[in-house]
Amino acid sequence: MSAIFTIIAPVFLMIAIGYGVMRQQIFSCEQLDGLGKFVIKIGMPMMVFNAIATRPIADVFKPEYFYGYTLASGLLFFISWYATKKRGLDPKLAALNGLAVGMSNSGFVGYPLLLMAIGPAAGVYFAMNVLTENLLLLPLMFIFLDLAKGGQTNYWALFTRIGKGLLTNPIIIAMPIGLIFAFGWLPLPSFMDKLSAMLATATSPLALFMIGGNLYGMSIRGNVKDMAWVTFGKLVLCPLVVFACLWLMGADKDMLFAGAPMASLYALFGGIHGFAKETLGVMLMATLLSIIPISLVLMWQH
Repeated sequence: MSAIFTIIAPVFLMIAIGYGVMRQQIFSCEQLDGLGKFVIKIGMPMMVFNAIATRPIADVFKPEYFYGYTLASGLLFFISWYATKKRGLDPKLAALNGLAVGMSNSGFVGYPLLLMAIGPAAGVYFAMNVLTENLLLLPLMFIFLDLAKGGQTNYWALFTRIGKGLLTNPIIIAMPIGLIFAFGWLPLPSFMDKLSAMLATATSPLALFMIGGNLYGMSIRGNVKDMAWVTFGKLVLCPLVVFACLWLMGADKDMLFAGAPMASLYALFGGIHGFAKETLGVMLMATLLSIIPISLVLMWQH
């Protein structure tokens, strides 16, 4: 138990610090956004680069994990989408809830936790999750949002949007650059190794600080029963389905990402489509309760 506490305590204390700083108005929203841009555009890409470039190619891609996690993510999306539709809720909210249950907050919560548990190799798992999110979950959400609006999906526009997103995502760009060194085509300069490691080290605490800061101002308003169902799907159903799919594929047990709350994109797209109150409430509920599945997964794995 002490080992589990050692992993969990710093993570949730850092989230609490971020919340406290924003509550005391030490940082402004603009300053918090600036930290977020550093994490997403500089810190996480360098973390992914370091995780890939400093390992032999055999350790960079774990097909059993990637296929298992992708299968689980797709199943969870459709389960949540269907369940929301069966409850008679808005079809657009069904698409958003599919994303909520299928897509974990890999970068801001999952990666820091896995980093504490297994070290720098966590970046490899994070990179594979990013591929699943960009190639499967986000396209599914866009398709079902278009269908919910009563129109037909323009697949060419969808593919263009996906391609542009991949080509302009710094985290995705960092992967092939890191592979150049993982394949041994070029030696990794020591200064580049140290720089990327330094930035990767800074990324984890800043990401957690961002999560805490963003929680300030959120509240649980609206239909609590519907919010609780989505939270249950993310924190209970998601780890169970991910475990089953990873076991089916013969993968190892590094499934801490599944215990994390949903990605913040859920609230972002929720606000765009008129469901800010519902999605922000679910995010707050899931983030506060995520300590339970995270603790259980850690107890099982360690």
